[in-house]
Amino acid sequence: MCKGIIYLWGLLTLLDTGGGNTTLAQSTQTAPAGTDVLTLNRALELARSNYPSLRGKLANIRAAEADAQVTNLSFLPQAGLQAQALNATSNQVRGAYVSNGGLLLPISGVRTDGFNNRAAFTSGLSMVVDWEAVTFGRRQARRDQARLAVEQTQADYEGELFTHQVRVCDAYLLALNAQKAVALQTANLQRAQELQRIIRASTAGGLRPGIDSAVTNAEVARARLQVLESQQLAQQQVLRLTELVGQPNPTARLDSLVFYNQLPRLPLSPGSNPTLHPQLRVYQKNVDLGRAGETVLRASALPSVSLLGSVQGRGSGIGEQAQADGSFRIDPSPGAGLPLRSFNYIVGVTAIWRPTDLWRTRASIAAQRERVSANQQAYEQQALNLQAAGQNAVLQLQLAQARAEQAPIQLDAAKQAFIQSQARYESGLDNIQALTQTSALLNRAEVDQALVTNSVWRALLLRAATIGDLDSFFQQLPR
Repeated sequence: MCKGIIYLWGLLTLLDTGGGNTTLAQSTQTAPAGTDVLTLNRALELARSNYPSLRGKLANIRAAEADAQVTNLSFLPQAGLQAQALNATSNQVRGAYVSNGGLLLPISGVRTDGFNNRAAFTSGLSMVVDWEAVTFGRRQARRDQARLAVEQTQADYEGELFTHQVRVCDAYLLALNAQKAVALQTANLQRAQELQRIIRASTAGGLRPGIDSAVTNAEVARARLQVLESQQLAQQQVLRLTELVGQPNPTARLDSLVFYNQLPRLPLSPGSNPTLHPQLRVYQKNVDLGRAGETVLRASALPSVSLLGSVQGRGSGIGEQAQADGSFRIDPSPGAGLPLRSFNYIVGVTAIWRPTDLWRTRASIAAQRERVSANQQAYEQQALNLQAAGQNAVLQLQLAQARAEQAPIQLDAAKQAFIQSQARYESGLDNIQALTQTSALLNRAEVDQALVTNSVWRALLLRAATIGDLDSFFQQLPR
């Protein structure tokens, strides 16, 4: 999520330095007729469904939901069924015995007629039901932890989606800027070619010196190079945009230039979002999840009380009663040993508590508390970054508005200067250098006009990004 705030600062840098770019050599290349137009809304929709990182975040949500379901199911009574058929000897001795676990309890008796290595079949069937009925808050703590884990992954997705939407919107505005730049550089080339045609005719008739024709040839070549450069960089910009929507295509055709027909309505105040910023929400959920983990650790040291029930059946080829000589009859056939003939049941309550866990748990809680503190400091840092970015967004919006007010004045003056210089040149009152200078001035003013108009939209996007409410930007989009 730190990438999100870094990207916002990147937007600030682009807005702050964009005014010095007099060539604006970024553009889109018109696709062949019939190609679908990529609108901003369509780009956002494609990014939401196609971009791999967003799809990965959705997979994390589904995984967290499945984990929460596993946690809830683990609190239900646990039942087990075991059946066995054995062929073994039956020598037994008195003494202690420790079972390694299992569903079938050791219930064989001890032989009183000495050892006998003859084998016989035995069988067993057991069903055990175990339910941890009393957990002293541990069950609810784990449920809360699972629920917060789902909410954390959802907040992570929403934060990444928000940041990616800002990236797509900014890339789209830059691509539109590039498309406008190609149109302006193409118009500049046509203007230079028209002047070249006139001067060539004058030079051929001896009305102009040969140097004028050479200068215009150089200006046409320079204008053509600017067009080619802008087209090349345009493909890179469009490729960046289409990569962000998950369908890289350097020849994609964008929407019309309606963004240049009007300026957005600027807010009267810096504005704020009553809900928590999407990039802050995931940090807050990390803190909440850490505190839930602390609660689980604290509850894990408490006792647990379980209800236990079991039904068992045993079969054996060894007789129950001793014969006259004191030995037990052994029938080695499967039919004698496999059928069940002895049954038992168990019903009870078990309580487990390990007081020594208190020391281990105390250390674990201390470590978890420090992790929560680290998450809280990360939240504070992100909030500080967003606060600074928001203040800079207000300044950038004010600066963009001031530049947008001055750009038309510059453009009108540059047009007048070019018209007058062209008239003076045709009348023989100015040389070719003065005309080329005013032509370059007009081209720069046209580019600046497009740039500052686009910068207002980008400044509005930056403001919406810093307050965490992109609707304030989308509502301004041309219909």
